[in-house]
Amino acid sequence: MGRKRERKPAPSALDPARFTMVEYREHVLARRQVHPGELAGCSPGEIDNLMYVQRVSRIPRLYRDFLGTIGKNPRPLMPTVDWAYPDLLQSKAEVVGDLRADGTDTAFLDDALVIGLGSGYFIFYIPDVSTAPDDPPVWTATDGSDRRQLHGTFREFLLSIVDSDGRVVEIR
Repeated sequence: MGRKRERKPAPSALDPARFTMVEYREHVLARRQVHPGELAGCSPGEIDNLMYVQRVSRIPRLYRDFLGTIGKNPRPLMPTVDWAYPDLLQSKAEVVGDLRADGTDTAFLDDALVIGLGSGYFIFYIPDVSTAPDDPPVWTATDGSDRRQLHGTFREFLLSIVDSDGRVVEIR
């Protein structure tokens, strides 16, 4: 008879209301959803630069922690969305310019932090960022008009990217 294979225990689930960004990074690494060298964090100076470029007065704590832990290149977790630090330096200005060219009111982005851009005019953003809670809601907009809250917290947004089978979920 053959030897029994030892099964590694599944990585423990994250507490949806309390996990840190380091725990999230370790979780996706343990589930082999990304390779260890793929994820990198931003420096404090890069995070401040993002605030300056997107013309916001603050970045909510949990999103700031995300940037510092894996924000330089989270793309392997959601490959169809431009949400890495270099993308974010251009995303808001690009979206605002395109929407204005189409005659769409962009006031909803005045105090918003754009955190991802999909093909076309599909964006993820944190509205009212100057007063947003530490774990802010994430909103989505398509063509600047179909705006709705996607998740009540940034943690929920991150958990939605990974389904229970450990596959990366493609958000459309």
